[in-house]
Amino acid sequence: MLYRTAFALALTSTCALASPQQTPAPDRAALKQYCTGDYLTYCGNFPPDGPEVRACFKQNKAKLSQPCQAAIAGYVKAQRRS
Repeated sequence: MLYRTAFALALTSTCALASPQQTPAPDRAALKQYCTGDYLTYCGNFPPDGPEVRACFKQNKAKLSQPCQAAIAGYVKAQRRS
């Protein structure tokens, strides 16, 4: 479930709970940087925060670029530490 949520969070520019002065967490920034191209290629017809894009990324996991897969793994690992 964290995997599916990770990408959606990365594509949103702000978090609803974050104050305007806060910057995105490095792991979220990496997701946005390394997965945006994969999102546009495989799932761009879905809204970035919708359940459809989560399912799309899960379905296309093997097709995702290595940098995107690494960013997702780093995000999931960071979430487990929190």
